[in-house]
Amino acid sequence: MQKYSKKELPVQKKYKLIFTILWVILLLFCIMLPMFGGTYYTRFVSLIFIYVILAVGYNIASGYCGMTTFSAAALYAAGAYTSAVVITTFNAPFFVGVLAAIGAAGFVSLAISLPAIKVKGFYLTLISMGVLEIVQRILVEWHGVTGGSVGFYVAEWKLFGIPLDRYGKFYIILAAMVLTLWFQRNLVKSRWGRDFKAIQSNEIAAGGMGINFRSYRILGFFINASISGIAGAFYASFSGYLSPDTFGFSMTVFVLLMVIVGGGGTLSGPVIGAVIATIIPEFFNTSPDLKQIIYGATLIVLTQILPGGLVGSIKKRFSAIDDNIYVTADSQSRSFDFSDYTVKNSSDDDVILEVKDLTKIYGGLTAVNHLNMTIRRGTVHSLIGPNGAGKSTTVNMITGIDPPSEGTVLFNNDLISGMNMWQLARRGISRTYQHVRLFRQLSALENVAIGTRLSYTHGLWGAIFRSKQMRKEEQESFEEALNYLRVIGLEDKLNTEPESLSSGQQKLLELARALCMKPEFLVLDEPCAGLTETETLEFSALIQKIRKAGISVLLIEHHMSLVMEISDYITVLDYGKKIAEGTPAEISVNPVVRKAYLGEEEE
Repeated sequence: MQKYSKKELPVQKKYKLIFTILWVILLLFCIMLPMFGGTYYTRFVSLIFIYVILAVGYNIASGYCGMTTFSAAALYAAGAYTSAVVITTFNAPFFVGVLAAIGAAGFVSLAISLPAIKVKGFYLTLISMGVLEIVQRILVEWHGVTGGSVGFYVAEWKLFGIPLDRYGKFYIILAAMVLTLWFQRNLVKSRWGRDFKAIQSNEIAAGGMGINFRSYRILGFFINASISGIAGAFYASFSGYLSPDTFGFSMTVFVLLMVIVGGGGTLSGPVIGAVIATIIPEFFNTSPDLKQIIYGATLIVLTQILPGGLVGSIKKRFSAIDDNIYVTADSQSRSFDFSDYTVKNSSDDDVILEVKDLTKIYGGLTAVNHLNMTIRRGTVHSLIGPNGAGKSTTVNMITGIDPPSEGTVLFNNDLISGMNMWQLARRGISRTYQHVRLFRQLSALENVAIGTRLSYTHGLWGAIFRSKQMRKEEQESFEEALNYLRVIGLEDKLNTEPESLSSGQQKLLELARALCMKPEFLVLDEPCAGLTETETLEFSALIQKIRKAGISVLLIEHHMSLVMEISDYITVLDYGKKIAEGTPAEISVNPVVRKAYLGEEEE
């Protein structure tokens, strides 16, 4: 195995030391504040802590999962009112109220995310706005429980039966904020965080890696709701009084502002955003209407001049500020042997994939017309044809991106047509794409490492608490990813962002990611597009190694010399129909094929 090591660059060590000192100073300041800050500033900073917790939750959903909604106030309100009712009406302990708040906010999140599974874009926003309005109506109209527009007075905050003074409240909220930031960091720095980023970058490619992006979005939104519910519970007991006006649309805008100002998809963004978004409006307390104008103007201006927020823009300008550890290869380790990853076939049948009467109709256009094709195990089977022949449509149906209109696909004698991408990935099917689909927020090494995720056994809590199993599997994952980068000759680019690579290198990186899944069946959609002649020759040699490793290949490619050299069988499509099939020698002299490609008349 090719070993690797993690290290910090000298400039990273410098920045890390500076920021560690700043965070320690800030923490010490917060700890000492109640001793000299007085009641007003102690309460004001406590409120900032609660807003940081709230912003962290929204940052996970929006910044990392890409789920921008307008339901933040609804989740916050559900947690606050539920905790207040449980503590006050039922005289329950505070932590029981917190658990109830998590449950209530989680229920609201499911009411938003479950209907949104089958819709995209602004539909999720519309659903979230509808739920926000429903929650507002409940708070105002359900007088017997929420107190209606009069408000709800919360019982005195007690912890283990002991009433808390302003010092106790401050330190409890501070501890909760620190734990929330710790949770966020460990989540983001785990394979769950990589999965979230992958979904945000490219949903289809994430599905092809075995990530059920629908379930992951529900999970990410539920985590957001749980954290928002906790923030609501702390706010209820801290303030002692709840009013529906607090949880209106302006609160949603405020939460959105915190994340945008600080920087969505960054660890420290919620902290900086909460501080700025809380302090600046204080100068406009005498004019509430002007405060709302300031919120709106800030959103408009910042999205134009600082689209990544303060932290995101700074990190883009000074990349060494990022706390990602650079990875270096161990030059003393032995060369990678591709046979280490020889595929063990899941069936003894000579046929690995069979297509029967596969058809795809778009309105009045038949893109693929009753295609029959058999792919034998351990072979390279090429699918060729002129542009628009239906090649990509065919592989999209085989790999679960598009459902077929008619016909079936059998993989290892099991019916797979109609299955989702992530289900097929778990069965041993991986692919590359005609137009590269890489995860732009992940380094080259992380892009490939995400291919090993199906072999992980540790769960979410193992990632959060960084269990021994989690650390072991992360080590193995990056070692395998490094090996595949060596295979494609990009070992020296392992810390590079995908956008910094050439188009040919991006194609190779996508291939390495697909191989890292250790597939039984590999689909390559124009993998040589953008490659130089030298790279194409190297790719040909790589295909030979892939075949020897036991991986069956379905190849779409326009380099006919390459196709004829490496293919065992070739299927030719034209206008969605199969016009020929056979060995390269047979196809090269087929008059129907020559007519389709060269316009020659059949003899």
